Amino acid sequence: MGLFGPSLPIDREELEWLLACFAWIDRTLGQRDQSDGFEPRLVLPNDEALTAASTASDLFHAVKQTAGLSDWECRLEKGEPRRERIQTGLAADYDPESSALGTFSVEGSTPVIRYDPALLRDPDALVSTFAHELAHLVIHSLGMPPGGEALEEHATDCMAVYLGFGVFLANSARNFSQFSDGAMHGWSSQTSGYLSENALVTALAIFEKRFATDGDAQGALKSYLKPVHRKAHKYFAKRYPQLAQELSQIDLKAWA
Repeated sequence: MGLFGPSLPIDREELEWLLACFAWIDRTLGQRDQSDGFEPRLVLPNDEALTAASTASDLFHAVKQTAGLSDWECRLEKGEPRRERIQTGLAADYDPESSALGTFSVEGSTPVIRYDPALLRDPDALVSTFAHELAHLVIHSLGMPPGGEALEEHATDCMAVYLGFGVFLANSARNFSQFSDGAMHGWSSQTSGYLSENALVTALAIFEKRFATDGDAQGALKSYLKPVHRKAHKYFAKRYPQLAQELSQIDLKAWA
């Protein structure tokens, strides 16, 4: 607890943007797509539709259906394997394309999503990647989010949380693993997405409070993210007791 109440898990400016982004989605996707079957709900790793998938294509269509995007046209293709980057503590050139777990593009008039085939070894990370790239598909139809083009990728993460996949994105935002390469041994780190882990957990808490969701999101999070989740919920219970109403009152012109 802070001196005057619960403390924020992220800085104030980042929180204000997350709230503005949720308000923007509420006023575009949330109000427009009810007729398309869009109904935000919390998706957890034990979701039956996801666990029943046996191929990447099966999983992609399960994510689409769960997100309420079954009727949205999009083609799935296997992409190039991601080039691993070992963290040695020394600065190195960074090529975002070489480290992308998935990509979204429009080729002709057809949206195309490509994924790193190495993700087949980590279905939850593949779900996170599909959710993020499908969020691109949705954002592509809505226009620029609060903050404009510079924050479009961050808003895409936020959209994926709004579609229900916040637990997957938070758990997949950073992964650590041991590596052995000849005489060199150590640890490598891998990041995915654009929002930080704490920001994704905070966005997840906004989603839960906005839609009064069922399901144990905290129980499904990585152990070190659980305290962040508790802190976020305590903060919103104190500072934003009527979150849905407060989102509707946010002036999005300030973010134009």
